[in-house]
Amino acid sequence: MSSIIMAANAVSNGMAVFKPLYWLFGKCMEFLLDVLNNQYFIALIIFTVVTRLLLLPLNVKQQTRLQPKIQKINKKYPDPRDRDKLNREMQELYAREGHNPMQMGCGPMIFQMVFLMGVIGIIYYPIQYVLGASGFNDASNEIYKVILPIYQQITGNADAKITYFQLNILENFPAYKEALMQSFPKIFTQNVCSDIETYRQGMTLFGLDMTRIPHWKDGIIVIIPILSLVTSLGSSVVSTIIQKKNNPAASQQNAQMMMMLQQIYIFKVHPPKRTQAKLMVENTIERRSREENIKMMTK
Repeated sequence: MSSIIMAANAVSNGMAVFKPLYWLFGKCMEFLLDVLNNQYFIALIIFTVVTRLLLLPLNVKQQTRLQPKIQKINKKYPDPRDRDKLNREMQELYAREGHNPMQMGCGPMIFQMVFLMGVIGIIYYPIQYVLGASGFNDASNEIYKVILPIYQQITGNADAKITYFQLNILENFPAYKEALMQSFPKIFTQNVCSDIETYRQGMTLFGLDMTRIPHWKDGIIVIIPILSLVTSLGSSVVSTIIQKKNNPAASQQNAQMMMMLQQIYIFKVHPPKRTQAKLMVENTIERRSREENIKMMTK
């Protein structure tokens, strides 16, 4: 029973609510790959740029309508001691304009999050949504059971488990191909296998096999997730600085949100009940120590 649960968790094909988006983005990527002769990274960059351009009018419309008025208020109250007056006048401006002070960031952010979920679908589940392997989803658990022993043999670890199921198939497809074609001939047809091999070739960047899941022991390939983290943090910092300059009220609410997140983190790491219990134990130990010292002194 536990092996069935393990397999079900390992072969996740994404969140059901986003699967229509996965399918749509997968079709878009399939078209770009055909046009660009399977240049995966160029296709992904073009896809990202086009989507960003579609979101751009939202940002431009919001900025151009209120930005001059916001700048005027900022110039009116340059003294930090007038921060309360500035925020109050900002709130009045938003009320007159029928505008949510957080809308300038949250509106596009929601679309960006939806976009991100779609991209996750085509990156994590390419066999199903980009290559369109018919019947793959229904047979995922059985496919997992077939390739798991092969993967354990490859890694030399009889207890190894597969993570990122479809990416694992891409990475180790030469070792899996024969078993998959024999066990699932209707899914892994000659055409599908050929598409997978072509897709794998397009996943090479500067000689690095990008189908591999990065690991600290893999050398230079680990730089990819590090660069991703650095660019994400950099983008967040720049966005916060710009918003703080142009929209103090929103930046103040962002600061409050960050404080809430810190508090949630503290409560998660140090639950109040556990902290209280620890303090009670420490107080009891200290009290007993004092009582023992008093007894020693009175003897």
